[in-house]
Amino acid sequence: MRHYILASILLAFISTSFPSVDAKTEICRFGIPPWQKGRSFGEMRQKYLPFLNWMTEQTGCRFVPIGAKSYEDLINKLASGQILVSEISPVPYVLAKQKNPGVNILVTALSPTPDKTGLQDAYLGYIVTLKTHDTINTLQDLKGRVFGFVKPESSSGFKYPNALMKEQGIDYNTFFAKTLFLGSHPNVTGALVEKSIDAGATWQYNLDSARKKYGDVFKVILKTPPIPNILIATHPDLPMDIREKLQNILPNIPVELMKDIPAQGFVVRPDSFYDVVRTVVDKEKK
Repeated sequence: MRHYILASILLAFISTSFPSVDAKTEICRFGIPPWQKGRSFGEMRQKYLPFLNWMTEQTGCRFVPIGAKSYEDLINKLASGQILVSEISPVPYVLAKQKNPGVNILVTALSPTPDKTGLQDAYLGYIVTLKTHDTINTLQDLKGRVFGFVKPESSSGFKYPNALMKEQGIDYNTFFAKTLFLGSHPNVTGALVEKSIDAGATWQYNLDSARKKYGDVFKVILKTPPIPNILIATHPDLPMDIREKLQNILPNIPVELMKDIPAQGFVVRPDSFYDVVRTVVDKEKK
């Protein structure tokens, strides 16, 4: 009886949150990446609902948001088919495809150019400190300091900066006095402002958000090469007709539906667009 009541509550909740579709309509579980850490899943769900509802209306497949506790959790859910469609960062996408070769890119997200005059299909990662740290201007100036990464699976929050450090002969395990994995990009910039770390790794979208929140207090000491943008990937169990519809409609999505999420548009790119990420992943393992 208890399970019946819980199921009834869940169905009622879904029916009031998404556009009306036939009861036989397939459910498309959509993964939301853990860059939202620090915000409740309920908050992030609300930000994605306009986007997901539009896809539901356009395809007839009911898109239901599914959260991830970590990048590893998202990788496993996409590779196993617990989610059929997911927004995902470049490195987690590469790792999910290694686990299940049937996982494939649908579209690449577009993000604002640094001068905000256009859109681009790649972004930059940064190693940042505070402007008040006059003696920190290069990577070498960080010797013996406290450094903050995001997570080992993060593209701009670990993989790319670690590869750049290796190019300069830096082993983060011995170079820094202390290394912290802080779990999210906002946690890195927050820790900088709180002065619990001396420098940290993050990405363009978060640095822009942090400057809006804390003011112009950050100083970039190193930029990564362009990193292919976050993307939407699909599990092979997603019906092919739904996949084809999504690939056709997403490049034309109204931009106002994405005002609270990282993507500002989408473009079709081949899987080979992410080969540069695979190179970094392989280099980081050495």
